[in-house]
Amino acid sequence: MLPVLKLLEEMKAHGVKLKGETYICLLNALAATGRTDQVYAIVRDMTAAGLGLNKFCYAGLITAFKNKTPASEDTPAKILEFVQQSKGWQYVERVANDSAENIMMNVSEEELYNLPTAEFAHRRGFIFKQLTIYHVAIHACADLGSKETLEALLDMFTKENFNYDAFIVMQAVRCYLRCGDIDSAVKMFEEFSSLKPTPAELYVTLAEGAMIGYTPRGMEVAQATLEKMTERKFFLNPKMGTDLLLAASGEKTGGYTTANYIWDMLQTRNIIPALPAVEAYYKGLKEREIPSDDPRLVNVARVLDNLQLRLGPRRNFQ
Repeated sequence: MLPVLKLLEEMKAHGVKLKGETYICLLNALAATGRTDQVYAIVRDMTAAGLGLNKFCYAGLITAFKNKTPASEDTPAKILEFVQQSKGWQYVERVANDSAENIMMNVSEEELYNLPTAEFAHRRGFIFKQLTIYHVAIHACADLGSKETLEALLDMFTKENFNYDAFIVMQAVRCYLRCGDIDSAVKMFEEFSSLKPTPAELYVTLAEGAMIGYTPRGMEVAQATLEKMTERKFFLNPKMGTDLLLAASGEKTGGYTTANYIWDMLQTRNIIPALPAVEAYYKGLKEREIPSDDPRLVNVARVLDNLQLRLGPRRNFQ
């Protein structure tokens, strides 16, 4: 039995009356496992307790179907169905003390329920909190690579006269790129960036996703996006730099222009990416016809040696 289910059974056995917030935490914890039957069981318990479903419950239902294994053919239809149903959600009864406690602890509802937006919950202007159900649904589309479902959601979104936030655009761009539709991703990125301040994460999403498959068009878009970042004085942090360098280092043909550019962006800020990215970049350089005394190759080899001394034995890339 999953720990969360064991906890639920123990609470029931001791006659503990669960609050709406507790049910939603349980629902979203189970959703991460993809066990839709168990998620539906929580929904039935909530209904029996006289509690309605709110947007966080529908978000959990979407997540459960997204994570279901094996994947279900009706998942796209279920995502659209839950988004539609959520429009009439009833606010789940909560106890004021619980809410106050969460605020005192500076824990957002996105963090409490482990939503995809959790890491951006405290970023001003990054997410519009009234769009929770669309955040979760479009993130699911990106994970599933379902362009058709994405576009159905965007159509629903537009009809409700909502405005995109950065998270919606980031996940839509990710979905388009995973489906190989670079032009739609670029169009969405450019339309958003022409109207609103564009966070660094959105540039990184476009650049990284464009490199999928290492097509000439994709590598061109990735390079241009990184150059725009530089022009706008955006800097890569270690995580962004590691992710981008790891992606770019997989390019087997061409001049390794994008990987070199990312490495130089990081070097300018004295940022050392994580070991796997440095290893991949070094391997890519070694696979090209570069003299052994080339300054770039020597520098990368030195960085790799230092990382390996700290983290473990160096692998053989000769």
